[in-house]
Amino acid sequence: MGETMSGYGKINLLGMLLMPAIATLTGIVMFGPRVDTMVAVFGMNAIPMLFGGLFSGLLLRGCRKYGGVGRAIALWPTLLPAIIGIVWYLSDALFPAEQDPGRVYIAGPQYLLATAIVTGLVAWIVCAIVRSQRAAA
Repeated sequence: MGETMSGYGKINLLGMLLMPAIATLTGIVMFGPRVDTMVAVFGMNAIPMLFGGLFSGLLLRGCRKYGGVGRAIALWPTLLPAIIGIVWYLSDALFPAEQDPGRVYIAGPQYLLATAIVTGLVAWIVCAIVRSQRAAA
């Protein structure tokens, strides 16, 4: 009770919100300011970020038990898909495909979800290794 969010928790939340927001802004550049498109793009991109944020949140919570060891690694499931998504959407907005320019907005969230899940599992394993090495030292 009365706990405040750590700096790592704020970075996790920022990554979760920033990627769908940038995807929505690039969608406006691609398709114009259509409310239905903006809601769809934000929603489709929020799903993988929620999975990544959940992984990161659980890993960050586990880091508290071990004195904060592995906190930066715990952010991988949120930050890596967010960075990949932001670069992907910005590059598509700046250099759109001549044929089927909206394909990125349908395929992107699927790839980002897979990235969040795989990165979450890798981060979980790496955090466990780092913690075990820290405990052995």
